[in-house]
Amino acid sequence: MPFFSVIIPSYNRAHLIAATIRSVLSQSFIDWELILIDDGSTDNTKEVVESFADSRIKYFYQENAERCAARNNGITQAAGQFICFLDSDDIWLPEHLQTFYRALEENKFMRAVYFTAMCWCFDNGTRQNVVFDSPQHQNRIEYVIKNQIAPSTQCISKEILVQHKFNAALRINEDVELNARIVNEYPLIQIPKVTVEMIVHNENTKALEKDYISPQLKAMKIIFSNPVLKNKISSSFKRDRMAKLEHLLINYYLKTKQFSKMNEAIVWFLICYPNHVLNKSKVILLLYHMPGGRIVELAVQCLKMKKR
Repeated sequence: MPFFSVIIPSYNRAHLIAATIRSVLSQSFIDWELILIDDGSTDNTKEVVESFADSRIKYFYQENAERCAARNNGITQAAGQFICFLDSDDIWLPEHLQTFYRALEENKFMRAVYFTAMCWCFDNGTRQNVVFDSPQHQNRIEYVIKNQIAPSTQCISKEILVQHKFNAALRINEDVELNARIVNEYPLIQIPKVTVEMIVHNENTKALEKDYISPQLKAMKIIFSNPVLKNKISSSFKRDRMAKLEHLLINYYLKTKQFSKMNEAIVWFLICYPNHVLNKSKVILLLYHMPGGRIVELAVQCLKMKKR
C-alpha cells in the first residue's frame, strides 16, 4: 500500500501532462502511486501516460464528467493513506511529497488539511511566490474561502475525502467549497514553503471560462447557505465576499456589452448594498445604459467641461 496517492484529473492535456508526470517521478519521496483520471480526452493523453514505464502510474478513463467527478473517481481508486491532488498543468518541485511527509510526521499523522506555498510562473519568465499568512487564530472556513488554496498544494487523509467528496454541481471553486466543509471538522496546517509551480498559460480555467464570476457566486451561495457552515461565518465576511463578486460580475457584463444583464445586476447591487462605496459609480453606469442614457452621459461631460 503506498503512503501517498497522487490524483491527476486531465482533459485533452496530452501536450502538458508529460511535464506534470515527470515532476511526480522526480520526487525524493518515492512511496507513492499516481492515479491519472482521463476525463474523456479526445487527444493522445492515454499514449502519453502509458509511455512512462513505471508501475506506480495507473491510468483510468471515464466519459467526460468534469474535474469534480474525475477527482472523486480518483479518491475511490486511491490506495494511499494520504491523498495529494495535482492539476495536469502544474509542476511539483522535487521535495513536495517529502515536505508533506515531514509535516505529517511532526503532527503524528493527524487528520487535517495540509498545504504548502506555491509560485505563479508566467510565460514571460517572471515568477511570483505566493505564501499566505498563517491560519492560526483565524476563522478556518473564512480563511480557505478568502485564500482559495489550490488543490495542487494540498494533502488530505483519504479517510476525510471518503467522507467529504467534491460537489459535482460546481465547475469552479469546487475546491473552496470542499475545503470549507472539511476545515469545519478538521485542522488546517500550513507549510510555508514553496513546493508547487502553477504554470500560467492560455488554457488555464480562468482563460477558458468566459464568465468566471457566476460560478464563483454559485459556490459561495452553496457555502453560505450550508446549515452546518452558515452560522460559523461572519455576516460581514459573507457580505464583503458577495459584494466583491457581484461587482466583478457587473464589470464582466460591461466588458462583454451585456447591458441588459448589467443593468439588472446593478439594481440588485444597489438594493443589497445601499451604502457601498462604489454605489455612485454604479448609479452613473446604470443611467448611461438606460434609454436616453447617451443624453445623460453628454450632459455630465458638458458639466465637467464647464468646471475646468
